Amino acid sequence: MQTFTKYLLIALLILPTLHTFTHASTRIALVIGNGAYQSSPLRNPVNDATDMAAILSQLGFEVITETNASKRDMVQAIDLFAEKLKQAEIGLFYFAGHGMQINNRNSLIPSQVAVSSESAVEFEAVDAGRIMGKMGYAGNKLNVVILDACRNNPFARTFRTSIQGLARMDAPVGTIVAYATAPGSIAADGTGRNGIYTKHLLRALQKPNLDIQDIFN
Repeated sequence: MQTFTKYLLIALLILPTLHTFTHASTRIALVIGNGAYQSSPLRNPVNDATDMAAILSQLGFEVITETNASKRDMVQAIDLFAEKLKQAEIGLFYFAGHGMQINNRNSLIPSQVAVSSESAVEFEAVDAGRIMGKMGYAGNKLNVVILDACRNNPFARTFRTSIQGLARMDAPVGTIVAYATAPGSIAADGTGRNGIYTKHLLRALQKPNLDIQDIFN
């Protein structure tokens, strides 16, 4: 939460609310929801991504959406997002699905992937640092990274370590990083249409005149 708080304060000086920017300003979002895993499938992420994309579109974002994406799909979407981000004022990346930390680096897991060991994660998953690097390079006014990816490790039986959740990330100046739960902890997938974190975030995003701190609180 220290990373989130540090960059939230910087961002609040740049952008009081998401709603105050006119629809003429350029906003781009990449939304990914992966639930179709061979091990430990998730019921909510595709719904989460679909609903998040709809809300962001209402807020004036151009939205790139991927659901049950392969690693190739994710990498291609990230590259497209990065190109559009160079011409944007606001960038937002949202991921719902399985995520894990290996050697203090966060990995976002594509759909339909089988990971047999910690060493295989590097080759089969997408490093969250790839997103942060692209955002930092773009040089736009504000970036938001939302990771609803702190669920259980679906490959725990084949891993030596028992580390769970995501690691804290340092972000470029002007970037907000929001986690579904504290680093190292696990978030609930939820029993309804959406995951618990995303359900409340969707409601907050629809309320007018909230600043970013209010939305994430």
